[in-house]
Amino acid sequence: MASRVLSDDRVTKALAVAERRLGRQGRLLLRASGTEPLIRVMGEGASLGLVRRAVNDLARVVAAVK
Repeated sequence: MASRVLSDDRVTKALAVAERRLGRQGRLLLRASGTEPLIRVMGEGASLGLVRRAVNDLARVVAAVK
């Protein structure tokens, strides 16, 4: 199930948009948990607000695909 979610067009497009928004000021990581049936959405960057918005937007798309 996790690989289906991670490869879904909506998720890959949302990830691309979020990465463009962060630019070189941050990075994002999406991965399937190794111990739980969920997708981890992680981010880091220079602007907490920008990273938080990117992660939240991405998490909403992932949740909608499930």
